[in-house]
Amino acid sequence: MTRDDWLELTVLERKKYNLLVEIQDATRQLAETLDRNDEVAVRMMVTMRQDPIRHLAEVDGGEKARRAALPEEDGRRVEVLLEGGEPRDDGERVFMDQVGKTRRLLKQVMDLDRRINIRMAGDHSFYKK
Repeated sequence: MTRDDWLELTVLERKKYNLLVEIQDATRQLAETLDRNDEVAVRMMVTMRQDPIRHLAEVDGGEKARRAALPEEDGRRVEVLLEGGEPRDDGERVFMDQVGKTRRLLKQVMDLDRRINIRMAGDHSFYKK
């Protein structure tokens, strides 16, 4: 793969990271409104979270489409890296550093979302199924 290909994939991964930062912030604000028992603010925060979540899905789909458009050998190399393979050059290393940051933040967001969802929905929570 060319350096530009790795850069393009890294930029898409960074966009996902930035959207996750927005989602995390909105989720924290949602938790604060729950603590205040402010039903109107809770509904508003849930609605505010929808846009970055939707945009994240679009960026993720775009990244997957970009990877699918790569030549077969390059696509396999990306998959090897995403499954834990060792980077061979700086382009791969930078990409994988960003992937690692994005994955760690996604886990944090999911953990926070799980706690809030269980608190809001109780036994009807998506996470209880």
